Amino acid sequence: MWTQRFNRARLLGALQQGLVLLLVVLVFYGLAHNASLNLKALNIASGFGFLTDRAGYDISFQLIDYAPSDSYGRAYLVGLLNTLLVSVISIVLATLIGVLLGVGRVSENWLVNRLCGMSIEFLRNVPLVVHLIWWYGLMLALPSVRQAFSLADVFFLSNAGLQVPWPQQGAAVGWGLVLMGVGALSAIVAFKCRDARARWRGFTPRRWPWVLACALLLPMLVYAVSGTALHWDVPTRQGFGFHGGATLVPELLALWLALSFYSASYIAETVRAATQAVHRGQYEAAKALGFVRGIAMRQLIAPQALYAMVPQITNTYMNIVKNSSLGVVVGFMELVSSTGGTTLNQTGQAIECIVLVMATYCVICLVISLTMNVYNYRISKRGH
Repeated sequence: MWTQRFNRARLLGALQQGLVLLLVVLVFYGLAHNASLNLKALNIASGFGFLTDRAGYDISFQLIDYAPSDSYGRAYLVGLLNTLLVSVISIVLATLIGVLLGVGRVSENWLVNRLCGMSIEFLRNVPLVVHLIWWYGLMLALPSVRQAFSLADVFFLSNAGLQVPWPQQGAAVGWGLVLMGVGALSAIVAFKCRDARARWRGFTPRRWPWVLACALLLPMLVYAVSGTALHWDVPTRQGFGFHGGATLVPELLALWLALSFYSASYIAETVRAATQAVHRGQYEAAKALGFVRGIAMRQLIAPQALYAMVPQITNTYMNIVKNSSLGVVVGFMELVSSTGGTTLNQTGQAIECIVLVMATYCVICLVISLTMNVYNYRISKRGH
């Protein structure tokens, strides 16, 4: 009897979800049809055919070759890559800073605890736009090219941006990155196979040095065997600028630092809350067994706190991607500035441009959410 009721409840739930989905589809269809009729009445062309037209505007920073004579589709791709670049490097730096501040926030050292707490409160209570403007003003206040800060005459920092060396053989670098991934994956698989055969004998040693070593040694070995040599294009001062290398423009640096420090404050609070949520008895048990606090934190407390961290940190990562659209404030040409700004103004295709930008951000955030959910499922399954 209860099985029939259960199946009936599942059927009713599926019908309700189907009706809601049908209603949403009808609403969007009605909006799209109405917009199409209005555009036709105003003699305004619709569709995404404009993406093949000549863009006619320049983008100061691009990861791929781009010129004003290229199409709007190419400009969209450049803006998308810029968004992904600033999002990825901001996620990495924000995670590092956030974890350090969060661990310092629960430190037993009074001075470290208070300094980290003050930093978190300041960073999270100042609007992101203010962070962005402050960092951009700091970038512009740096010395000129002739008085640029130099590190070993290889890296140069000035109000023109950060000059860094850049490899000349793009294909060799690409294959090197692939080999690094293969090496790291091989080390992880080897550890998994060893753990599956071995009985548990206490806390496992650090694995990341071995993973890092495999990731670095494999491409070095392949390069040595094949005789491939990487040649770097090192920046040099030339007149009122630099020649060679790659330039990270001030707008990119300001957006990167603003997103990183602002988001790091939220990650730090997530780390603090999740760490303090672990029962105090775990600390006392580790101390009674003679474990050093650092080892107990890394091997005992952090794995338990990780379950509560992942959902909130996922939300922060998605906010970083969405907040990267504030690059328009300082003139950094990312997705919103290029497609949602200049392309929209030049073509008049407002609906198409906004839909394209919205769909792109939605896909990126869904990929982040899916990846973090898979990771959360794996660590929770490992914990059980």
